[in-house]
Amino acid sequence: MWSTLDRTRRRIMRIGTSAVPVGSASPAAVQAGTPAAPPGATMLAIGRPELDRLGLALQSLLGPDVARPDTPDRLDAALAAAVTHLGGVAQLRVNRRPAGLYTPEAWQVHIETADPTIVDAIRQAIREGVFAA
Repeated sequence: MWSTLDRTRRRIMRIGTSAVPVGSASPAAVQAGTPAAPPGATMLAIGRPELDRLGLALQSLLGPDVARPDTPDRLDAALAAAVTHLGGVAQLRVNRRPAGLYTPEAWQVHIETADPTIVDAIRQAIREGVFAA
């Protein structure tokens, strides 16, 4: 029988499963000493209030013609347009967990290759509802 600490450690590190959180290393990669995610990869998990603030920040930055970012594809497209508008380059991917229209929901913004200033600008937009100029 697993102790509580061992069970928690296994869940966090996902030992015995193929799913590994972005930005963390798989158990095999830890043993080999190589990271599983590219350097600089970031995953931001946000809830509905943060999504609303980010949506307002995107609409204020890109103009009122931007579609409301209420689906992962729309949020992905709006964030890509914001990154381009800010003069940066980034690979973005947005997931919604659960994938259906249930509450509570969590949105995951995966940023794989981006300047630290772009990541900070997205974080500020999530926290304050405004993109840094």
